[in-house]
Amino acid sequence: MRKRKIWLNAVLCLIILLCFVSFGAMLIPDSSSEVIIAIVSLDVALLALYISLRTFFSIDEVNAISRMDGNVMENSRYRPNILRAVFAFPQIGFSETSEALMTHLEILFYTVNKQSGAHLSDNVQEVADLLVLIPYFIKTNNQDESAIQLERVSSLLANIKYKVENFKEISDGSCKLLEETVNLICSVFAYQAMTENRESDPSKLLEIRGSIFINPVTCILYYDYLGLYFLKRATSILSKHQSGLSLGKMIQTAKSCSLDDKSMALVYCSKALDSFKRAKENIGDDMIWTGYVCFNMARAEYLKQLLNECFGETFNNNEWEMYINESIRSWMTTNKIIAEHFSSKLEANQVSWLQQAFISEENFVRLSKIVLQMKKKYPLTDYNGNAWVKNYHNILETPFLQAIPKSDPQKLTDSLMEDIKELMENN
Repeated sequence: MRKRKIWLNAVLCLIILLCFVSFGAMLIPDSSSEVIIAIVSLDVALLALYISLRTFFSIDEVNAISRMDGNVMENSRYRPNILRAVFAFPQIGFSETSEALMTHLEILFYTVNKQSGAHLSDNVQEVADLLVLIPYFIKTNNQDESAIQLERVSSLLANIKYKVENFKEISDGSCKLLEETVNLICSVFAYQAMTENRESDPSKLLEIRGSIFINPVTCILYYDYLGLYFLKRATSILSKHQSGLSLGKMIQTAKSCSLDDKSMALVYCSKALDSFKRAKENIGDDMIWTGYVCFNMARAEYLKQLLNECFGETFNNNEWEMYINESIRSWMTTNKIIAEHFSSKLEANQVSWLQQAFISEENFVRLSKIVLQMKKKYPLTDYNGNAWVKNYHNILETPFLQAIPKSDPQKLTDSLMEDIKELMENN
């Protein structure tokens, strides 16, 4: 780019110089007309060269900007690495972590940045990679902070759309995948913000053309949240459209639903389970996504079995336990790795905000398993399927439940603790 400007400026300076020379030659009384004509002809030729160079360089710049070669969206071997983000944001407080994360994402789309198609695609993919962390900042006990983060993410997505629309004017044919990825990000955020913003419309996930995605991370994001949408539809029917019901109360309410409602919920559970299985196919060895997706599979499988039992079917296997145990193991391994990483970087007894969020996720999955087993009156087992606590009434005395914080900053475990206490009273 710099060499091009040097060449253009050199030709322009030569043109200006020859203009002065030809003008000076005309002022000389005895100057030959042939000399003047030669100078003017050379001036015109250089001007034509200048215009040609400007045109050539402009076309070349457009081609460079619109080029999509090498972008990660089209890389089928690209793999997620959310641990990288956890290590990159070691801040302890909510405000500091949210500020660091959002600043990182916003810088990618600053107006002053000139982005090629490949560069823009890579930046959009970075947002897709980190999108799974957004709920930890919009679903907190501080509603004012949540509202600020909701607005900030909405502004970021509006800026991304603006960037993609501008790029579309240059290269419409090569940005279909980019457009669809942005639509997916907006639809996923609409689902994430559903409980905080009633105007969110998560049904737009159904409009996404998922078969177009090549990148495994985008495939995971699409199929996982599509499954969550179907699972949400099922639980909404089973809870008789009552919002805010805990897991235990939702299962209890489901038993009194009509057969038509149970049939419709069963259809949604089956579709959710199919979507989660598609997501799992793309995970590879990523522990964090395994933790998320396997837990979602466990919930869908549990509800599916519960509904099938209502229609007289019986099950000897407990696939949901296998899925939830895999999720627990993944979260435990993840949290141990994170703790080891921060052991030399943070003071004793300090944890980063994202580290605490993942600890809450592990507690949430483990408590959910306890509730689901107690609902079925199963023996309580650990994450390997071995006997854990023989008597339900001894649960609260276990070191695990003793360590659960009374108020979870992520609002994940509070309702489950109430479910366990209520189930203990009824057993």
